[in-house]
Amino acid sequence: MHYLIMLEQTEEGFAVQVPDLAISAYGKNIESAKTAATEAIRINLETYIENDMPVPDRKKVDDHLKNPDFQGLLFAYIQVEPEILRQAA
Repeated sequence: MHYLIMLEQTEEGFAVQVPDLAISAYGKNIESAKTAATEAIRINLETYIENDMPVPDRKKVDDHLKNPDFQGLLFAYIQVEPEILRQAA
């Protein structure tokens, strides 16, 4: 599964948001921010799956790009496979 993330440089590093899952994370550099977001997404997805809850739908990228709150942010995709799905395979 791939998820869109948005990175914003702060005085101390990079804040990262995962808008489709309402997740925020932080890292001292872009790579550590992406790693933190990946782990947060994995944990979030596993929680949905373990509790038999539907995972929220992902919006189209254009919906996020048009959002004025996200103007000026760096967008990227990260690939996440929840451990629980790997174990079931």
